[in-house]
Amino acid sequence: MIRKAAYAGRFYPDSGEAIFQLLEEIEELGKYRPPAKVSGSVIGAVLPHAGHIYSGYQTLPFFKYLSVNRIVPDTFIILNPNHSGRGPGIALDPHEFWSNPVGKVPLDMELAEALPYPNDADAQRNEHSAEVIIPFIQYYYNGQIKILPVCMNDQTSSSATKLAADLHHAVELTGRNAVVIASSDFSHFLTPEEGRRQDQLILEKIRNKDVKAVERTVVKNGISVCGYGPIMTLMAYAGMIDKNYRPTMLARGHSGEIAPSRDVVDYISILFHTSN
Repeated sequence: MIRKAAYAGRFYPDSGEAIFQLLEEIEELGKYRPPAKVSGSVIGAVLPHAGHIYSGYQTLPFFKYLSVNRIVPDTFIILNPNHSGRGPGIALDPHEFWSNPVGKVPLDMELAEALPYPNDADAQRNEHSAEVIIPFIQYYYNGQIKILPVCMNDQTSSSATKLAADLHHAVELTGRNAVVIASSDFSHFLTPEEGRRQDQLILEKIRNKDVKAVERTVVKNGISVCGYGPIMTLMAYAGMIDKNYRPTMLARGHSGEIAPSRDVVDYISILFHTSN
């Protein structure tokens, strides 16, 4: 079974050559340079999921960091929000491969089988928030790495904490060298100043490693961080690996830098790594 790309030609180019050309241009521009080296080992990252021409500048530094430091995981676990509302609270994907104009990427079916969640193709059928990250993996790893997309319709802190524990158990059970990606854009359709103010409230909770406070802050302030469930899951998962884990910001920008507008969408990438 193969899941065909739903957003090629919309969120990213419709040919493999054009996709790689765009990513090469973003890489060569070097708008955000990743740190040469951070402490410890990589656990994962928060990455945006907008069109590549908008958020590719914030997404690419993470994969560039992995490439420069020759970090090659077995599997990228991609935690992504469910924008359509279709499917169960937490959904795995039944397809064996995801395809796009670059080629096919295999899913880690063994790791999926170690998780207590149902397969539901509807959850990812017209969902972009995992799909748009795949070309970056193909660009840097030539399609040799497996993925495990996990779609979150239930973005409560309790669901995130349970998912983190289940992922931690499954990774240990299978012996996978896994890197977890939390797919999320930050504030939507606000002025750059107001978006930055609201995002700071969430970034403070991320720095403080307070999972429940992320949810409380989003709900109380009506903040439009669309993937706060994946973010909380990554935070909880990182804490299970190293209670002193560190979040390091890689890049921060917004859509108005590409298409000038009064109201913009904010994009932030954050590297999660162990303390030593």
